Amino acid sequence: MRLNYRGSFTDVAKGMATAWFVDGISIRCIAKRLNVGKTTVSNFLKKERRCAEATLKTLPRLPCVPSRAVCLRRRFVKTIALEESSDRPGTRKYPSTYAIARKCRSSGLSVSVSTVRRDLISMGFSIRHRQRGVAFTENDEINRLRFAKSCKATDVLFSDEKMFDCNDHGCRTEWVPPGAFPGVREHMRWSPKVHIWGMIGVGVKRLVFLPEGAITARLYKLHCLQRHVVPTILNLRQQGRDPVFMQDGARAHTAHANLTYLGTKGIVTLDWPARSPDLNPIENLWAHIQRLVSDRGPTDQEELRAMVQEEWDAIPQTLVDDYVRSFEERLSECRRTKGQRLRR
Repeated sequence: MRLNYRGSFTDVAKGMATAWFVDGISIRCIAKRLNVGKTTVSNFLKKERRCAEATLKTLPRLPCVPSRAVCLRRRFVKTIALEESSDRPGTRKYPSTYAIARKCRSSGLSVSVSTVRRDLISMGFSIRHRQRGVAFTENDEINRLRFAKSCKATDVLFSDEKMFDCNDHGCRTEWVPPGAFPGVREHMRWSPKVHIWGMIGVGVKRLVFLPEGAITARLYKLHCLQRHVVPTILNLRQQGRDPVFMQDGARAHTAHANLTYLGTKGIVTLDWPARSPDLNPIENLWAHIQRLVSDRGPTDQEELRAMVQEEWDAIPQTLVDDYVRSFEERLSECRRTKGQRLRR
């Protein structure tokens, strides 16, 4: 049958062309039946195909329902991934994908590492770098919780010592082009170092480069307490403030002579709990400076000393004040976690 459309390609003809093409009729036969050119029919069908593909892309994809075997496997993988270590509470017994896959295979479930990774992602798991932290005992958590409950100080001057070196402490990952390899994070065992002491508070920022060698109680009193701590607190008292001094439990800090000296000046010190660097806001400031100095790549002790001083001076006081004011939040989180390590 040949329909005489006299060369026109109306909407009726387009519908008939689409139906015939779906039935498997060739473009040549469709053009002959409709009395139009083959190019006209071909262009129309291509256009219809593009419109259909664009419509399918905009439609929401239906979720793929896993089979019963896949659900059972994922349930087993999740159980292993959430299992905690009996020796170290709060840590996973099988933290990596390879460890989970090995445990699955030893339990009789033959599964590959890529399958385990895909199952964990489908269940909402994500990979994160494990933080380094000090080892806690039960007594440490009890002391930390007791300190967090009893601490009522609102105006605190935080102090701490830090050792900077010339090693690369930058990012552990690196973007590389195809076919290339990432660079090396250089590390020297006997890298040039500088030993510093710092003190921060609301409106306070002090930095001291300590002499090389072991810091004794006499040196700590001479370089830190007499030259910076006492004058700063006396100056703040003239301004109407009564700050409390914080220092950790290092032997040079808690020596009887130094505590007696601070007591004669009327300076109150916090009874700081052991193994609690996460409660000290100055630790975040040290990490910030360490990244900035490492990105600049110092090569000797003089460059390292100059870069540390420059980065310390460049830190705005508003940022230091924000770190200091976070102490109340740290105490609240410590009380909430019953003295456990803070996630910062």
